[in-house]
Amino acid sequence: MILETLTVGPFQENCYVIGDREAGAIIDPGDEATRIALAVEQTGLEIGQILVTHAHIDHVGAVAALADEYACPVLMHAEAEPMLRQLPTQAMTMGLRFGKVPDVDRYIEDDELLEVGGLKVSALYTPGHAPGHLAFYVEDDGVVVAGDALFAGSVGRTDLFGGEMAVLLRSINERFLTLPDETRVYPGHGPPTTIGDERAHNPFLQEGLL
Repeated sequence: MILETLTVGPFQENCYVIGDREAGAIIDPGDEATRIALAVEQTGLEIGQILVTHAHIDHVGAVAALADEYACPVLMHAEAEPMLRQLPTQAMTMGLRFGKVPDVDRYIEDDELLEVGGLKVSALYTPGHAPGHLAFYVEDDGVVVAGDALFAGSVGRTDLFGGEMAVLLRSINERFLTLPDETRVYPGHGPPTTIGDERAHNPFLQEGLL
């Protein structure tokens, strides 16, 4: 398995390039499309798809440019698309400007098994931080790309549109904490962690809070 992390843009968002020797995908290209493309070139991967965990502006800023660059489809959950269409409004509220809103080529269903080269990637429906939030789990390699649902020592914020803490904690309990403790968690911001470390030490996940 190839897994490259690029921390991009003013929000310091983690974009991931995953694949094997056959093909690859980009997960959450939030900004700096040229830098991401250069990193892809160094891996030698042929990009076949762009996967989106959720449609907050910091996770999708470079999607349109890279979809054009690689002539590849953009995939996300159907519930995330309305927020994607609101990207110019999201930008205005932060004093930013947003360029081209990307098209969504196909919706991903909960528990859908995606193929990225020879990798089998399961889509885990994990709402609570944002509508239609997904995580991407590669069971054979013990890796989950968590988006903004679960962080090292924290969880996603729920004060934005579509956020709800009770829903987020249920998603974490049912979709993340059911994974093996050794599973490596690659979040949308900050350093990687493991399911076991978060189960034991994350203050949001301690007994009585879930």
